[in-house]
Amino acid sequence: MPEMSNDSFQRDTASEFVETFTIARDKFSSNHHMKVAHFHDFYEIYYSMTGEKNYFIKDKMYRISKGDLLFINPYELHKATSTSRLERERVLVYFQKKWFGTKSDLLLDPFSPFCSGSPVLSLHVHEQRFVEELFHKMIDEYRSRRRNYLLCIEALLSELLIFAIRCNERRLQQPVEEQHSLHPKVIEVMQYITRHYEERLTLGLLSEKFSTSPYYLSRLFKTMTGFSFVDYIAAVRIMEAQKLLRDTNQKVTRIAEDVGFDNLAHFYKTFKKLSSASPLQYRKMHR
Repeated sequence: MPEMSNDSFQRDTASEFVETFTIARDKFSSNHHMKVAHFHDFYEIYYSMTGEKNYFIKDKMYRISKGDLLFINPYELHKATSTSRLERERVLVYFQKKWFGTKSDLLLDPFSPFCSGSPVLSLHVHEQRFVEELFHKMIDEYRSRRRNYLLCIEALLSELLIFAIRCNERRLQQPVEEQHSLHPKVIEVMQYITRHYEERLTLGLLSEKFSTSPYYLSRLFKTMTGFSFVDYIAAVRIMEAQKLLRDTNQKVTRIAEDVGFDNLAHFYKTFKKLSSASPLQYRKMHR
């Protein structure tokens, strides 16, 4: 799990619990942005207390505002960008699937995503109060670590997820507000990169293939997704490298080559940037 900034809580490496669950409530200034698109091997719940931002997830852009709950699956590429100059406040929850044990399949339904195609649940005012009270109790238990606090947090998080499942069942009976789909050209390029990540991919080659100028494609990609063409290719390749490190015994040099890197030093640097660990450290952590 990544370390949290500002009002976040320190990792206790002696506790297996903190390895499977983290919660933080943070405030950010208007000029704070997620620097790079990223992904991780744990579940994430994002709750917007104040402010607005755009959240890119996979191939869609979602406008997140006060009272929105966002559910992000492991290994889903995502990036947030601010849409407002006002200060923003959020609650973040990170947890591993093993936290819920045999109940995980039932409780993780909100990450499906929501069976309605959207990972966002917009709450009414009375629902916001209920959810914020749950978060307040979780943070209090996490900070104080009183006797049996682990059981308390598990119960509170379970209650939150069950509440989300029930809210979504009610929402399915109502019209769903359309989210911002990406430009068709951007979706085509993203799909091509996903299928051909191991090949040599450059802005020039893809702009020629999709009959557009490199400048237009680069600008369109950045505007629609919030990150650069080069960063997206790197993220797709590193996600594939992580999968091979988890599921095979291939040597790191072979994996780097198989996912499209022709420079081993660049592979190591990019992998550590996106994974917060070297390839061998990552393999050890996931075996």
